[in-house]
Amino acid sequence: MIGIALDAEGIEPAKRYYEKYHVTFPALVDPNYASEMSFVPVTIFVDEHGVVQSRRRWEENLKPLADLKPVTEKIRKQWSSPGKRFDPASIAKLVGANRNRPQDLATVSELASRYLDLNLHKEARKILEKAVTSFSPKEIASSEDKTKSKLLGQVYFQLSRACKGDRKLQVKHATMSYYLYPSVGFGKQIARIIAPEKFDGRPKGDFDNAFREATLRRLKKERREWLKDSQ
Repeated sequence: MIGIALDAEGIEPAKRYYEKYHVTFPALVDPNYASEMSFVPVTIFVDEHGVVQSRRRWEENLKPLADLKPVTEKIRKQWSSPGKRFDPASIAKLVGANRNRPQDLATVSELASRYLDLNLHKEARKILEKAVTSFSPKEIASSEDKTKSKLLGQVYFQLSRACKGDRKLQVKHATMSYYLYPSVGFGKQIARIIAPEKFDGRPKGDFDNAFREATLRRLKKERREWLKDSQ
């Protein structure tokens, strides 16, 4: 079992949580969505042969199936190795792809996640702002294209990270990410941006769950009103 915390504030808040609950399995932190898991929680089943199995009827599927690809091959195609992620040639290739297709959300998200990991916030903000101007968030959120809505939501959340030091813009962009893809994960991060004192530095690493739940209820209501305007 491996845990991945999609925590925009980095290692410390996740570490406090892991220590509080005495987590013993390997636990990672992904503040910039490099893993591309823009929704939480998510469970992936891997059988004894290293084969990724479907979550549907998983009890029946956890058995050898020769026609499926090994998890190692699947991961190799989907994600870059840690060393290659920050390799100048790899980043240069992404920069070129982004220059040719600045509205390609998958490319800009991948490049921005590397910039953010390297603390290049200005560079990330520049390409993210250019990308989002090509889309109508309300139109996409109202459409049936859930994949694009989720990806654009991820890009807006990365944009909130890139606007480090400007709380007003951070809240604005993080809220838009929730409107596009209303997940609990985004809601928690927005709540932390709005009032970090209710999450960070609290006794024993606890966060204000009542505040988080109230923020989620408010965001859901605001999102319904926001979508009504498009009808």
